Amino acid sequence: MHIRAFQFSDLENISKLVSEVSKCDILPHFCEQGQTEFINRVIPDLEATLNQSIFNSFIAIDEDRIVGFAAIRERNYITHLFVAKGEQGSGIGKVLLDKLLSYAKGKQVSLRSSLNARSFYEKQGFTETEPEGQFNGIRFVPMSKTIVQA
Repeated sequence: MHIRAFQFSDLENISKLVSEVSKCDILPHFCEQGQTEFINRVIPDLEATLNQSIFNSFIAIDEDRIVGFAAIRERNYITHLFVAKGEQGSGIGKVLLDKLLSYAKGKQVSLRSSLNARSFYEKQGFTETEPEGQFNGIRFVPMSKTIVQA
């Protein structure tokens, strides 16, 4: 497996990956309004992560197949971290997260974890900063991690 920068030519495959993972792991935790809101926001938002002046975005590739996608905004807010269903638990998420954290700037990195990913982030040293929240039916857990600058 290797990690490389996300490119426009990857957009269609990343959209499929995010849609498949979301359908299985994220959308079942939302009411109908949240499902609609998520679908209308997340997939169109993927293209925004190509803006390199704001985002650092990466994909994980294994045997010429995209198996993961991750993005960090302004070097301090993780906006996306998705791993293909069949690859979850194999360490790809941790590799992508470590890549994002290597770009982190400042004292903290924050994110809004999906309910299903909360334990993953806790294992990586993130802590809940507020109780579970929701926006237009999208449920999330605000989390952050203190960054030790080398």
